[in-house]
Amino acid sequence: MTMWDELFRPLEQIDFVPATNIVKKDDEFAVVLAVPGYTEEQLSLSIDENVLEIRAQGTAPSENEVYLRREIRQLPFRYRVELPERAQVDNISAELKAGLLTVRIPLQPKKIIPVKILGSDTAKSIEA
Repeated sequence: MTMWDELFRPLEQIDFVPATNIVKKDDEFAVVLAVPGYTEEQLSLSIDENVLEIRAQGTAPSENEVYLRREIRQLPFRYRVELPERAQVDNISAELKAGLLTVRIPLQPKKIIPVKILGSDTAKSIEA
């Protein structure tokens, strides 16, 4: 799809993105998405080249339902976020609770590498 196709596509085809919080702590990185009504079966996570991708399948209303007003929808979406370099992608966990999908990515501890300065007997440390 070209930039022009993206710009001029019909409004109803615009991708849905749920409300999202991204939190970084010393020992973990967390992505929290508001996904009320979605089930575990509708959601999928994958990691490719240090990018976390969260996908959801939407649901279509049944044929015998007539909505007088419809503001709550379960639309398909794809959300991508680049993970920090220190992410331990093999230890990622995800939990769906009370309409919130929380993905926790533990972070490797920062490495302190001592560097000896030539001409001096003292060693100084820098963060790697």
